[in-house]
Amino acid sequence: MHQSGLVTFVPKWAVSNRVFMPSTVLFLPLILVTLLPTNAQAQQSDILEDFRDESLQFKRSEQLGVRDRSQPEFDPVPYRIDGVEIMPSINIDTFYDSNIFAVRDASDDLIIRVRPKLAASTKFGNFNITTAAEVDHRQYLSTDSQSTTDFTLGLRGRYDIGRESQIYIGTRNGQKTEDRTDPASPLNLQQPVQYRFASAFFGAAQNFNRLRIAARAGIEKRNYEDGRDGLDALVDQDFRNRTLWTGDLGAEFAINPDISVFVNGSVNRRDYVSQPPLLPSRDSEGYEITAGTSFQLSKLVRSEIGIGYFQQNFDDTGFDDVDGFAVQGKLEYFVTPLVTLTARANRGVEESSTLGSGAFVATSFSLTADYELLRNLIVTASASYEQDRFQDIDRDYDIAGAAMGVEWRLAPRYSFHARYDFRDQDASGTFPGRAFSRHRFLVGITIAGM
Repeated sequence: MHQSGLVTFVPKWAVSNRVFMPSTVLFLPLILVTLLPTNAQAQQSDILEDFRDESLQFKRSEQLGVRDRSQPEFDPVPYRIDGVEIMPSINIDTFYDSNIFAVRDASDDLIIRVRPKLAASTKFGNFNITTAAEVDHRQYLSTDSQSTTDFTLGLRGRYDIGRESQIYIGTRNGQKTEDRTDPASPLNLQQPVQYRFASAFFGAAQNFNRLRIAARAGIEKRNYEDGRDGLDALVDQDFRNRTLWTGDLGAEFAINPDISVFVNGSVNRRDYVSQPPLLPSRDSEGYEITAGTSFQLSKLVRSEIGIGYFQQNFDDTGFDDVDGFAVQGKLEYFVTPLVTLTARANRGVEESSTLGSGAFVATSFSLTADYELLRNLIVTASASYEQDRFQDIDRDYDIAGAAMGVEWRLAPRYSFHARYDFRDQDASGTFPGRAFSRHRFLVGITIAGM
């Protein structure tokens, strides 16, 4: 999924708590956070969840969505030891997957997923430091060869020069498994691809009354493990190993408490360590410029809309350059205090791992409804559509999805969740790629805090 490249600001007179979201999967961990310190729980979750397909949350009023509201009687409580807040948690899920290989000839399995996590945050003087570690293990009960273990370590610091100036620095390292449903995932491997990553970033933000300017720079290195095909022959993945250099600069001006305008620019450089023989180099550089507005139409409607242009140029003429309109939009409609509707739209360029293709353009739409059935019981339903158009080869993906779920907070330490999701991916073209349908049913419990 394409992710947004917006960096925006909420004036201090309009809101007391603001989280700045990451730009794209290329733009590394979150660095532009709130004007005022966030609560420990928000800091701890953000540090390990920087690669999210999530719009900016421009909270101009006291009106909050169903999932954004705090519930003190049910929210986890961290341990506090000598000024350090520590939040341990573990998430245990059992789910059925009707198509574990994401192919037409489906094979199913039952999977146990266990995710222990430990996060801690502290503040001394003008320094705020947050660190977290998480392990993610998936155990396939019938197809053990598909079982995986991932981990993530993160550290982020913020130094408040004053009320109007902040400096951010951090790092994120670990191992991830690429989902077979990812449009960039190889088609012919016995096991899903795993990769190691290491990243670092530096950023700063400055307020000038109604104007906020923010900038950041980052680097990420990825190293993919080789795989095996159906005949047990080695499938080289070294051609995907790369270093990503990124930079962002954004400014936002608040016209009044309900309306602001913004402009953002981002650049990237992708350097690949190696390449397959007789194939063009995958090295490239690109940029994206986005401008738009964030506004509160009324107490019932809140929206952010950004439109711009992106371009990715490859060093080798063997790959076509990619350009087009960039779109990022989010609309929240507070139907009642108990019902929130959220619509999203995104369009941008993504890297392709397919030999012969340098990139693809992803366009996505989604609609989500959250209903607070009880104070501690939230019901969610969503529908989505994504269109992926590959460059250099004749391949298109059309992906439709739907999901329903419930979250039941039994107590501050315990919550129960259940979810069903469906995905249908249609492939077309001379080299059609992956086409499949999949159903998943999940139930689980989360234990967190003291």
